[in-house]
Amino acid sequence: MKPANANNERDILKGQVAFQRNVIYAQVAISLALVFGWGYTVMNEKVAIVPPEVKRPYEIGSNFGNKEYLSDMANYVLQAILTVTPDSVDNNNKTILRMTDPAGYGRLRADLEAAAVRLKRERVTTVWIPQREEISESDHKVKVKGRMKTYIADTPTGERDKEFLVEFNITSSGRLYVLNVKEVVKAEPARPAAQQ
Repeated sequence: MKPANANNERDILKGQVAFQRNVIYAQVAISLALVFGWGYTVMNEKVAIVPPEVKRPYEIGSNFGNKEYLSDMANYVLQAILTVTPDSVDNNNKTILRMTDPAGYGRLRADLEAAAVRLKRERVTTVWIPQREEISESDHKVKVKGRMKTYIADTPTGERDKEFLVEFNITSSGRLYVLNVKEVVKAEPARPAAQQ
């Protein structure tokens, strides 16, 4: 091999290596741009979704749900849990448990099963009528005040004002889960010893 030919072949190979290196850099840059673009879209896109009952437009996104969506979902969850008969309580509980965040699943399942056993044993029907809501959009919490009516057979047995707190978890992909449902029990004001 002549030295002039070796220099030409070396220059050709260097040109091919440089071209291939530039192609690889371009592919890596395009891949990174696509990954960041997809990530930005997933994390910042607000999606209009349809809950069980459509009353108004909703927006949810990465760790975000607007007040209307949180309000309607809280009312849906409370209706499913609190407006029940001995025959419908198991199906309603399964529906809510499918919507439950894994972090709150055990506690909520235990509470729902205990309430279902009591309803079946006593043959009680309950009806929940929501009246007022306080919504914390940033904390994904909704406090709902309303009236709970209780029936045995078709006979009304009680009617009380109650207040419930529904906590949600909204994931970074925009999926809403029920984290906790609990009754808000206000402490009785302390009375002076002379009045007791």
